Amino acid sequence: MFVETILSDALHPEEAKRTSVSAFTGRWKNSRGSIMELTVHEDHHIHGSFRTEVPANGAAFHLSGFAEGDAISFAVDFGPRGSVASWSGHHMTDERGEHLVTLWHLARPIKDPHSVAALSGALLSGADEFSRIEETGSQS
Repeated sequence: MFVETILSDALHPEEAKRTSVSAFTGRWKNSRGSIMELTVHEDHHIHGSFRTEVPANGAAFHLSGFAEGDAISFAVDFGPRGSVASWSGHHMTDERGEHLVTLWHLARPIKDPHSVAALSGALLSGADEFSRIEETGSQS
């Protein structure tokens, strides 16, 4: 049944329940304490910033990506840290609130492009979850 639902949604997207891409706009915090701010444009392009706590201690980096329905994909160039990373996942809502459930890949430059052994520490992957940070109004 799961596969049939996915195929039906793919073949008949007008009938599928869709998350508005604007649902991604806002601030999100991941399990490692990093914070990202996302803005989604009408063409579904995402831009924003990713402030990492691992290991950059609060440094902010440019973020760019795309959203379609409840799906999101974005990338960050960690520049001086010497790596690039990408995340892909889905917007979910449950009793805890809104979440982005993602898988990520991180690539580091390798010193010897002819060494297969050098790749072992240069390609990393994992899973991460971001939770929406609720904006609180300022008190006077």
